[in-house]
Amino acid sequence: MAHLSDNQRWALQFLQDIYDISAALSTRTHIWGGMAVDLLCGAFQRDHHDLDGFVLNLRSVQGEMAALFRVRGYTTSYADTYDLLRIEQGDLHAAFNPLEIEGDLAMWRHVGEQGTVFFPADWLEPVPRRFYGIPAHISGVRFEYAIKVCPRLLNPEWRLRDKDRAALCLLRAEMERCGFDEREVLAQIWSHTPYWVERGYPEYAGPIRAGLATQE
Repeated sequence: MAHLSDNQRWALQFLQDIYDISAALSTRTHIWGGMAVDLLCGAFQRDHHDLDGFVLNLRSVQGEMAALFRVRGYTTSYADTYDLLRIEQGDLHAAFNPLEIEGDLAMWRHVGEQGTVFFPADWLEPVPRRFYGIPAHISGVRFEYAIKVCPRLLNPEWRLRDKDRAALCLLRAEMERCGFDEREVLAQIWSHTPYWVERGYPEYAGPIRAGLATQE
């Protein structure tokens, strides 16, 4: 792996620590965002300065999880308002929110009790992928595609950046390879984020649904 940058080597070590600590606590951390796209592609597409994930039943394990990361040299903090566990080492960091599963429904509490994304639980990949030999659970291509196509599920002020558009091209190709129908996928994910109501977006008092017309 001599061709990897220092940043990418760090990311692999972080992924290994995330997997090991999650397994030790009998939970799973599903990586989402830019790193998840790389995991789906099977190779680094770029450097990463942070990792994002959601942790199954984080609220019940966050204290133990933070302690295990500190043993490995990370610093940690927990924002109770947003149920956000932040893990740092140097100028690199990860941010984790709770994931809950009830029957066939997965719920990602991306702003704690003030924001939840709902999607089919079978979108999550139950078996870890091997990435440069490192095991990692990921969110899955359908989740990643829907979030990129409809960022307003999370944030009404979000605008796609060049790296997001590049990722979307890769995700669209993977969706086609897997035979997933775009309209069917987007019909199965929605969010409720009242966090944004008091910030001037009254439509967020109700469900926000994905759709082809929301792509930017």
